[in-house]
Amino acid sequence: MPRMILHIGAHKTATSYMQKKLALNVDLLNRRNIHYDRLDVMRKEFTPLLNESVTRESEWIRELRGTARAMNILISEENILGVPGDIVRESHYYIRSRQRLARTCQLFGNDKPEIFLALRDYAGFTVSMYSEYIRHREFLKFEDYLKIYEASGFSWIRIIEDIFAVVPGATLTVWNFADFRRLEKSVFQAMLGFDPDILSNPEGPVRESFSEVAVRAFAALSGALTHAEMKKLINPIARNLPKGEEYPAFDPHLPETKERMRAQFKDDLATIATRFPQVSFIT
Repeated sequence: MPRMILHIGAHKTATSYMQKKLALNVDLLNRRNIHYDRLDVMRKEFTPLLNESVTRESEWIRELRGTARAMNILISEENILGVPGDIVRESHYYIRSRQRLARTCQLFGNDKPEIFLALRDYAGFTVSMYSEYIRHREFLKFEDYLKIYEASGFSWIRIIEDIFAVVPGATLTVWNFADFRRLEKSVFQAMLGFDPDILSNPEGPVRESFSEVAVRAFAALSGALTHAEMKKLINPIARNLPKGEEYPAFDPHLPETKERMRAQFKDDLATIATRFPQVSFIT
């Protein structure tokens, strides 16, 4: 039976890089009996369907379902879990992950997908997700954002609970984002089922988190400009004030907060390994 491979993120865990690499190798993947649609196609044809309460058929879905009977299907879309704005609008990351994952499996007609998910330590994850939030939404001070996060009680354990509540027959493979450079080959090999050394690698920068001075500039301008005006300036400011030796990365957590969050992440990884023996760790 062909495989249904779902790479569901999480956000800010090299998903853009992975999607660029997959898109660059579409023809090679096809020759290896793996169908992959580029992210721009997914965002147009598939992702909007996750926001609907009633299943809507489309020609693209019908064709892909037909393709899935003969080929392995690889879907890479971090918005299956939710979007970065969930935390501010609804006080929790990925609050509708169960509904969105269930709908994904329903649309593709597969209740036993192979799911791939990178996990990131909570300190780094919150900073990167905050950066993504202010890139697209009204400016919010990090301390106010952090209060919402702390009240949410978010954990990767809950996300994994959600996954198995919806698709108990799924397989789940996870890895620590901090180790991705070292684990990249193993991740792609597990996902694709062949040696990924034959894949071409993308060139050019990926979207980074902000520098400290860039965020200060956003804060200063947010009081004087409209949201529409700010959106036009976010990327130019970020490009001209990139994080690096001259401009340190935006790192707003107090040392004790960072230490606590990283300790929680370490403990949660151990809990996941013990509590969910069906989860495979790439290490």
